[in-house]
Amino acid sequence: MEKVPRSWRGVCNRFNRSPEEVQAYFSDIPELIETYDWEVSLGFMFTRLEKALNRMLYCGAVKMHRAESEKAKEMVNKHHMTRKEFRRLFNNVFGKPVRKELTTILQEAEEVRDKVVHGKNASAPDQRKAIVRLLEYAEGMNDQVNELAGFKPFTSDLRGFTGRREALDKATTAWLMKGLGFQRKSAEDADAS
Repeated sequence: MEKVPRSWRGVCNRFNRSPEEVQAYFSDIPELIETYDWEVSLGFMFTRLEKALNRMLYCGAVKMHRAESEKAKEMVNKHHMTRKEFRRLFNNVFGKPVRKELTTILQEAEEVRDKVVHGKNASAPDQRKAIVRLLEYAEGMNDQVNELAGFKPFTSDLRGFTGRREALDKATTAWLMKGLGFQRKSAEDADAS
């Protein structure tokens, strides 16, 4: 894990060293960092993170398993996602777990996010650290998913990610998605019922 910058300018410099696709995906960050409290930047980045995680699973199902795109999108969007549930579904969709070092990086950022969202004190250095960790995570996940499936989820342009292929029909896709673990409730929630 990287050393954390001591100022907003250092965080912006770190952002500017990110690959082009990550910068495009989080393009509003430099302005948010400069203009607002750290919490705003952190909230924005976690919102974008959640979007990328869902897109990652959707794109993986469509590309690797030939799922019909509309049905796959519907089932991913209706599925209740937790942190643990994402890791389970990632393993199911991509056939390999999220790399341990990436899970550790994200957990460090999530600890700070949880403090901020629940009204607890999170220092400016902790919030800077969380932003840098999210950049590291995005870069690492782009690398891992690109190796496994040939696309990068933390980008603003996913056009053509599937290439030429014939998709399954909607009914078959529904069964496929259920087999991959997508339901209205997460498996974790279903066990608790």
